[in-house]
Amino acid sequence: MDNVKLREQEILRLKEELSIRYSYLMTILLLLFALIHLFIFKDSIMGYYSLGGAVCIFSFVYVLDTFFPSVTLKNRVQVYLIIAPLYVFFLTLYFWKISIVNFCWFIPIPLGAYVYLDKKYGFIYSIYAIFIAMVSFFTAHFLSLEPITISYEENYRYTDFLIFGSNILIVYLFIYYKDKIREQELLFVIEKREKIILPVKLEEQDNMPDAELLFERIENEMITKSHFINPKFSLSVLNTILETNNTYTSRAIRKKGYSNFNTYVNSHRINYVKELIEKSDLEKVTLMYIYTEAGFNNQSTFNKAFKQCMGMTPSEYIQRIKK
Repeated sequence: MDNVKLREQEILRLKEELSIRYSYLMTILLLLFALIHLFIFKDSIMGYYSLGGAVCIFSFVYVLDTFFPSVTLKNRVQVYLIIAPLYVFFLTLYFWKISIVNFCWFIPIPLGAYVYLDKKYGFIYSIYAIFIAMVSFFTAHFLSLEPITISYEENYRYTDFLIFGSNILIVYLFIYYKDKIREQELLFVIEKREKIILPVKLEEQDNMPDAELLFERIENEMITKSHFINPKFSLSVLNTILETNNTYTSRAIRKKGYSNFNTYVNSHRINYVKELIEKSDLEKVTLMYIYTEAGFNNQSTFNKAFKQCMGMTPSEYIQRIKK
């Protein structure tokens, strides 16, 4: 593998790491704001709005990791960068006559685009964020919106410090990882100029697990703990258990011939279904019971996975083993 691919691989790893940490940070911050508004300020509107934001971020990551693992990080980021300013739009209107600090939430958006994408997208999303901020400003100004929140108005000023500090933390996180990504880009320039060829993958000996050994760990974890019977078991959960990341795990799974994580997990579920079919009295046990026991949520997903794995439908398989 040439130096370009090696550096690109390391840059992707850094971006995935940043994505995970940012998601955790934003979820925690929004939950904190939800608790403050619900239990201290007794502001149910903003409390539930913050809670909804935290749930949406968590769900966004979970749904993509579980059901759409093939969606690239670039596409995930672009979807988030489109939605985030719209979420902030309501915040700025809600606190218009109390505080303008919520406009700070627009600042990390173009910075995130610059880190994850490039200068072109950084400029585009800067214009987009500024446009949403201006729409919010003129909407509140020309429509002469009255403050939605009147009670505890003075107390809300204390949250300004938390909002400002949160955005400083987010900006620092982006700058920190941008520097690390830039370092990889500079290293490649030096390697190219000096005609240095990396003999092994970046930090492979220390940090990159061997695909074969990693897959053995995955198999051992999957078989001994029967994680596959849990319909909510996801790639991110597996990574947490094994203390690795999406890139390494997906690479190990693909090297064994599986197109993605879902295909791999479904292969274990289908094998378990076959065991249950052979052991069960099918006159007393329904097929629905069998596939739900194996971790499938619905019959259509089960039928599709079964045919993909076995080359026949579940009914055809049952008829065959009865002969």
